[in-house]
Amino acid sequence: MTDPAFLYRLAHAALAQYPLRDARASLLSISENVVFRIDTPSGPRHVLRLHRPGYHTAAEIGSELAWLDALHETGLDVPQPRPGLDGGRIRTLSGADGIPRHAVLFGWMEGTEPTTDIDPAAFARLGRVTARLHAHSRHWQRPPGFTRKVWTPATMTGPDALWGRWPDAPGMTAPARDLIAGCLRTVAAQLADYGTGPEQFGLIHADLRLANLLVSGTHTRLIDFDDCGISWFMHDLAAALSFYEDHPQAPRWVDHWLAGYGATGKLTQADLDILPALVIQRRIQLLAWTGTHAQTQQVQSLGRDWAGRTFALCHAWKNGQFLRHLG
Repeated sequence: MTDPAFLYRLAHAALAQYPLRDARASLLSISENVVFRIDTPSGPRHVLRLHRPGYHTAAEIGSELAWLDALHETGLDVPQPRPGLDGGRIRTLSGADGIPRHAVLFGWMEGTEPTTDIDPAAFARLGRVTARLHAHSRHWQRPPGFTRKVWTPATMTGPDALWGRWPDAPGMTAPARDLIAGCLRTVAAQLADYGTGPEQFGLIHADLRLANLLVSGTHTRLIDFDDCGISWFMHDLAAALSFYEDHPQAPRWVDHWLAGYGATGKLTQADLDILPALVIQRRIQLLAWTGTHAQTQQVQSLGRDWAGRTFALCHAWKNGQFLRHLG
C-alpha cells in the first residue's frame, strides 16, 4: 500500500518508539522502501526507512546494521542506525492492512543526489571509497547469525530472480528474448571461469547507483545499504552505472572509478575482463525490475526507448563492442 496517509501513520507509529520530541515526518521517496526525513525543533535531523514487506527478514536487516557499525568504526562515512527507547534498532509495525513492516531510523547525512551531469572526479572518489569498503569486507569477521542475500545469476536474472523476470519486461520480443538468453548463458560461463574466491567474491554494497550516493563538495558518500549482500566485488562498479550503462559519459565514469579504486585497492586483468559481463547482467536485472515497477515515476522517466536501448547494449556486448577499451 502506497497511500501517503497510511504511510504517515506508520511513520508516526515508528517515531513514537524513539526518544524524539515533537518529531515531524516529511515523505522523501516511495520506491522499494519508503523514506521520510525526520525533523525535531532542537535536535538533529534523521531519516526513517520503512521497509517493503516480505523482502528482508529482521535478521537480514540486523546484519546490514552490524556491517554499518563495523564500517563506521573504521572511519567510513556511512549511515548510522539509531536505537529506540528500548535500545533496539529495528521496529516492527503492523498497520491497518495487517501486514508487518520493519522500520529503522538513521542519522541524517549531508549531500546531494548526483545526476548524469556528475563530475567524473566524483567517480574516482567513489572508486576509492569502494576499495576501502571491499578491503574491510575481505577481512571482517562477520558476527554469528549474519545473513544477507547472495547476488548471483540465479537471483539476479534467473527464472526466480528477486527483482522479477526479464522475459516479462515491457517491450520484449521473441528475437530480444533469444538475444538476452544467449547473453546470459555467456555471462554465466564467464563468471564460472572468473570464480568466487575471496579476492573476487564477498560482501558488497550491491546497489551503488547515483540515487544511493550523496555528493558534498569533494566528498562522495554511500547511503542505502538495503541491498548489500554477497556477490562479486566488481559488481559494485556495474551497479554504479545503473540505468545509464549506455550514457556517453559511461566510459569516463568507469575509467575514473577504476583509477580511484586502483589507488587504494588491487585490480587484476581478470577483474577488468569480467566487468562488461557484470555490467550487462546488471542491465538485464534492471530490465526485469522495470517490468515489476512499470507504473513508478522512476521507470516512466527512463523513456519509452529504454528497453530498446537495452537490447542494443546486449548486441554490442555480444559483439565485443561494449566497454571494449578495458581489454
